Amino acid sequence: MKNIYCAVLLVLGLLAVTHAVAQTSDPKLKKANQLFDAFSFPDAAEQYKKILAKDDNIAEAKIKLAECYRLMNMPIEAEYWYEQVVELPESEPVHKYHYGMALKMNGKFDRAKQMFLEYAQLVPADSRGLRQAEACEQANYFLTNPGIYQLNLAASVNTEKADFGPAFYREGIVYASESNVKDKTKMYNWREQPFLDLFYAKQDGDNPSNLTAPEAFKGKVNTWVHEGTVAFSQDFETMYFTRNNYINGITGYDTEEIMNTVNLKIYEAKSEGGGERWGSVKSLPFNNDDYSVGHPTLSADGQALYFVSDMPGGYGETDIYVSYLSGDSWSAPENLGPEINTEGREMFPFISKDGTLYFASDALPGLGGLDVFSSQLQDDGTWSAPENLRYPINTNADDFAFIIDASNSKGYLSSNRPGGKGDDDIYSFTKLTNVLIGVVVDCNTQQPIEGAKVELMENGKLMQKRTSNAKGGFSFPISPGKQYVVNASKTDYEDGSQQISTVGMSGTQVEVKIPICPKTGPNGATTQAGAKCKGEGTVLDKASNKPVSGTIVTLTNVDTREEKTFVTGADGKYSFELDSESDYVIHAAKEYYFTEVKSVSTKGRDCASPDQSNMPLDFPIVKVIDENKLGPNGQIQPSDQVIITDGIPSEVLNLNHIYYDFDQHYIRKDAKPELDKVVDFMYRNPSIILELRSHTDSRGTHEYNQALSERRAQSALNYIIGRGVTASRISAKGFGETQLTNECSDGIPCDDAKHQNNRRTEFAVVGYAANAIYSAPRYFGIQDYHRGKNYYKSKTDANGHSSYNSDGSYSPSSSGSSYDSGSSSSVSESSSSYVTESASSSSSSGGGKKKKQLPHAYSTDFENSSSGSSNADNSSNYASTTTASSSSTPTYYDNLASSAPAVATSGSGSGAEYRIQLGVFHNPDLSQFDKLADIGKLTLETSTSGDAQRVLIGNFSDQTSADEAMYKVKQRGFKDAFLVNYNNGLRMGRKP
Repeated sequence: MKNIYCAVLLVLGLLAVTHAVAQTSDPKLKKANQLFDAFSFPDAAEQYKKILAKDDNIAEAKIKLAECYRLMNMPIEAEYWYEQVVELPESEPVHKYHYGMALKMNGKFDRAKQMFLEYAQLVPADSRGLRQAEACEQANYFLTNPGIYQLNLAASVNTEKADFGPAFYREGIVYASESNVKDKTKMYNWREQPFLDLFYAKQDGDNPSNLTAPEAFKGKVNTWVHEGTVAFSQDFETMYFTRNNYINGITGYDTEEIMNTVNLKIYEAKSEGGGERWGSVKSLPFNNDDYSVGHPTLSADGQALYFVSDMPGGYGETDIYVSYLSGDSWSAPENLGPEINTEGREMFPFISKDGTLYFASDALPGLGGLDVFSSQLQDDGTWSAPENLRYPINTNADDFAFIIDASNSKGYLSSNRPGGKGDDDIYSFTKLTNVLIGVVVDCNTQQPIEGAKVELMENGKLMQKRTSNAKGGFSFPISPGKQYVVNASKTDYEDGSQQISTVGMSGTQVEVKIPICPKTGPNGATTQAGAKCKGEGTVLDKASNKPVSGTIVTLTNVDTREEKTFVTGADGKYSFELDSESDYVIHAAKEYYFTEVKSVSTKGRDCASPDQSNMPLDFPIVKVIDENKLGPNGQIQPSDQVIITDGIPSEVLNLNHIYYDFDQHYIRKDAKPELDKVVDFMYRNPSIILELRSHTDSRGTHEYNQALSERRAQSALNYIIGRGVTASRISAKGFGETQLTNECSDGIPCDDAKHQNNRRTEFAVVGYAANAIYSAPRYFGIQDYHRGKNYYKSKTDANGHSSYNSDGSYSPSSSGSSYDSGSSSSVSESSSSYVTESASSSSSSGGGKKKKQLPHAYSTDFENSSSGSSNADNSSNYASTTTASSSSTPTYYDNLASSAPAVATSGSGSGAEYRIQLGVFHNPDLSQFDKLADIGKLTLETSTSGDAQRVLIGNFSDQTSADEAMYKVKQRGFKDAFLVNYNNGLRMGRKP
């Protein structure tokens, strides 16, 4: 088992109270649900099986039984029950994901891929579906043993129970175990096993697998609750360990839960008596009763503590954070960001002496539930794309808690793979230290080539793969006595390769240079490597055919996830440079207009040829409503509402009504594609408020039909919300039999086909929300910043929709592919220059009416130079930056803070300073930032055309203050905020 209880919320069985998720009159089902709610999954599973043995049509029992086996980490049993669950009308999209994970852990990659792709289409806001589909495609690669690691079972420390999470300590390891614990009388419900204690085993000789018989860890650290993963300082005088919220005999409870949840905390202890005792135990400052903190690992210099938490504001279920030692205290935790953290669980971090971060994840592409990954901290402060360590480190089972010694030659990991002694087992490993170091260069200029795909082959089999760095470099661990081939490839270049032999190698390092040559065109001339096409066009109002200014046009490279953003001027024009042999999706978003999407490809075009390099791309967009026609709460009057008419093509959305069986309210299979179109539409248009209007035929009483229509509307609403659309943007209304589409009223004989036409749900655009945030779609949109190549790419059709069928084959689909950012603030850096807006030109309108915020898109390519010059993409629309100079400071908005900011200090406009960018908007509603009043004052920087405004907060003279403020900003929901450097009042760009 992967010991989820050590990473997420833990419930002490003796303390837990229960609550019912679903109400039922069946006493046996009620009892089973009570056990489930109390996390007594083994007992609950037995009760559900007894219920289903008598009646296998009870959907709730099947769903809960599948959940029990998933939570107990029994994938064979989970697969069996989820296979039935996904066919139920009551099934939710997440059940397909869980079914796919069970299939993957059981080695059934093709079927698992199908489930993940279906899940990705149903819930495009969750990137795990596409990540796991990619993992299934790469399964053979992950299972290929590159010959780097040699594993052995550390037999002396393993038992039939769970043993896991080792840490280096003096001459051996300290780890957690359920066996031979201090208090054998208390059990926790989740697994009906004893609570974890810490144990020590000494290494006997040089072989890490030779460990002495374990003994309870000294120092009175173990208690009756869980003690888990641990970290030590280099001198072994300080220990950081995971324990339930329990200190000095007092148990702390989650104040926000009714379950009396006892979360995890990290405690610090000091060695006394040469390690015979551990005293001065204290809770770390970032612990909290209301969420869990655990799995500590300490950097070699003792200055950085990495750990796992499910605290609010993270990217997924559990994220990895870091805190820095400042004097005698630890700083506010910093999330490691989307390069590391996903929507799933990241756990068991370990930071090696050379700064490599090893961690386990169940959402990054891998083989099992948990796989081990590695990442390096780069010069710009970001983490490299995580690399799966592959077999034999990873298997279809759970593999986690990887640690490696200072020489990078040996270490340990934990796994529940077959062949061990029992549950989780500890394995030792040795790592080969031979390495191949290479560089990819242009054959003509000998200049290094960044971004080349490099593959290490052995006997025609792919062993490892890399992408060359900015200096053209790459490296592979290699084995002596082998014959390798190294291949290199890049767009616009011919492939290159070199043969490498390690037979008889005397050292530990082999070097190789791989030259690759630019391709030649049809006339024999050399193709201009890196030649660009140009996409340009005009955004036009579809009704008037007039140009539309202030439209945010976002270009996203499908393959690399790189994005560029352009704001149109008065002429409505925009332009982008397009890489050769690339696919793009373009979004045009404008306030009070429906978002429009196009796709464009440069594949097959000669971007070096003047005849083919220019690509005209006009954008006609449709207006939703005039601003002055909106009601006070954003409602659209009935005469102006956009009604989606059944079967009639629309310039907004081609959609059919959905229909129901007689006297039923469940969503039929033929209705799901139509509802998926609605989901896609809502993702692309985050300002839109939609109403679902459900109807019945005339059979039955008026009262019954009214209630039935309301249930139908609610079913459709639940379907849409379940796929990630914010609940506040959609409403459901039942009309009973009051709006029949034909003559079939009471007493009129009609056949069922005519009655069927009345059993329907219609769709109407009834409102336009203020302060909506537009974000580029997840499938081809949000780039994990600095990640580079598209890690989770999918095929898309001409409209940017996902193009996978349920069997994994490729064909255009109408399913959605963007995601709804809800109320969180997005961040945009437009390729343009901005000026600071004075207080007298505040965008807050008079009369108390709030201005609407323009939906906007992410961009990652903007950075002003110190001279204030603008990017070429927008040079025609923006003048040079005229932000405050050293002699004049920006004007701050004082409406947020009635007193001096708690953190920010007033900037002088001279020297290096930092501000936090919250977003880029049209006429921003500043009230949405009220929650940040204690952090600092707001600054607006306005584009020279006046069409877009950056909103920033604070002016910090030192990075420590800026980092502390950044943590607070993200904790309050602005997860995409980032720091910006200023020098002498000039914006220098985003701080990595």
